[in-house]
Amino acid sequence: MIQYNASFFSLTLCAPIATYINADLGPKPYYVWIQIVWPLAFAATITIDGRLGDLFGRRWLMIGGNILCVVASIIGGTAQSIGVVILATGLNGTAAAIQQTSSAAVGEIVPRKYRPQAASAVAGSGIIGGAFGTPIAIHVATKLSWRWGFWITLLTAGISVVGLICLYFPPTFEEVHSKDRRTKWQEFKDFDFIGVTLFIGGITVLLLGISWGGVTYPWKSAGVIVPLIIGALALVAFGFWEVFGNLNESLVPYKLFQNVRGFTMVLVAEFVGGMLLYAMISIYPVQIATVYESNPAVAAWEDCTLLMGTFVGVLLMGSILGRIGHARLIFVGSVGLNTIFIGCMAAMTPSTLGAALALTTLTGLTIGFLQLVGIVMIMLNCPDEDIGVAVGLNGSARSIGGSIATAMYSTILTNKVQEVLPGKIAAAVLPLGLPKSSLGPLIVALLSGSTAAIERVPGVTLPVIGAAAQAVKESYAQGFRLVYLVAIPFGVVATVCAACARDIDHLLTNDVAAKLHSPELQPRHRNTVNNSNADVEAPSQVVEKA
Repeated sequence: MIQYNASFFSLTLCAPIATYINADLGPKPYYVWIQIVWPLAFAATITIDGRLGDLFGRRWLMIGGNILCVVASIIGGTAQSIGVVILATGLNGTAAAIQQTSSAAVGEIVPRKYRPQAASAVAGSGIIGGAFGTPIAIHVATKLSWRWGFWITLLTAGISVVGLICLYFPPTFEEVHSKDRRTKWQEFKDFDFIGVTLFIGGITVLLLGISWGGVTYPWKSAGVIVPLIIGALALVAFGFWEVFGNLNESLVPYKLFQNVRGFTMVLVAEFVGGMLLYAMISIYPVQIATVYESNPAVAAWEDCTLLMGTFVGVLLMGSILGRIGHARLIFVGSVGLNTIFIGCMAAMTPSTLGAALALTTLTGLTIGFLQLVGIVMIMLNCPDEDIGVAVGLNGSARSIGGSIATAMYSTILTNKVQEVLPGKIAAAVLPLGLPKSSLGPLIVALLSGSTAAIERVPGVTLPVIGAAAQAVKESYAQGFRLVYLVAIPFGVVATVCAACARDIDHLLTNDVAAKLHSPELQPRHRNTVNNSNADVEAPSQVVEKA
């Protein structure tokens, strides 16, 4: 659980203060990669980390991931250039991918009926780093130094290393493979290196194209279109390789997707859910800053409502799901309510801060519900020997969906604001006596956020500044209205997918997937699933009885 906080700290204590880092070590135009590289590394590696844990055991993978986080935090905390900070953040994203497979690590060692509580305890434990990381980051950056973001991450990861070494003893490699008697060398030879290359390469290039679009290059330029096409083709090739490659140990077992209602529909719903969650995480802070609050410290606390609601939702749903059952209905209801609340955000104006805070809290609550139910459904509907890769796929799907949606929503917002802003400012300030020749410089100064630049505009007065600032808020509010309306169809698609999923009430049993390490070698079983069944239940024969 401590490592789960470390995984969030490595993002939330660094990315929100990228401008502070750039001011100290730069300025460099590429400092934005401090914010981009973490989710890119995370999405590209979490599925692979889950599979490595399935095949080789999780103990040293977990320990190694936290050691990597320690090393990356030392590199970042002592960095003297923006490039080194970007390197450290990328390494932390890779480490976080390992740290966040802890849902699988805990889920496999408890009875199935307690997996909701176990997943909730793990995910909910990240509330400090996940929900409150941004205000903590801004506070330490202004009061101490931005380097403390890395030092806090270092401390939590270091504690995790010690705790894992002393207390975490999952099944060893020999216990995992006691039935098939495979050696480490055999597993290494059969490991799907081609699949890994296609998967990492495809996701990395695809997300690079998405992150460049509208920022580094225009969306219609070759600098965006080429990586998007190459990344998509690599992922298509990866899918064909996994299905037709005749692999002894595929990176992503095809049998998972043969379970259409139990796994595939849930994964698609989680992918679209990621388009709602991660886009909200990126878009909502911009809304707070441009429509409601100009003080960064206050805005950081107002940003917390979404993620605080998410973690509370995870903890609440985990505590009751195993008792009340009806997971599919809860899943459908959560996605549906989430869509409704996001749609209601379209009605927000610069004068409705309280309503926006309430709606984002409710949105976060339903996101927590659907995330908890989704991950439990995935863990229970997959064979136990594939629980790690299943959890990893869920993480990758949400991250990719979020990246796609963030790029799309940011483009929609930018285009809409550029369309309405000049007219709104002109209508607000020209009747107050501002010369028409000063309108262009005033707009540029307002968008720069520089008070000095605004005051230098010829003919500007305090009433003009106040009216122009209000016009900017209204322009952004109109842009966000369109963003939230565009998000509604994705929520509808996610709701339909959730409705097509299979329930899991009958799978909440006393069976345990993997007992803790013992000399008797009592492992989870491998290679006992019939791959020919196109829509299989998670079979009870692949688990040990508690």
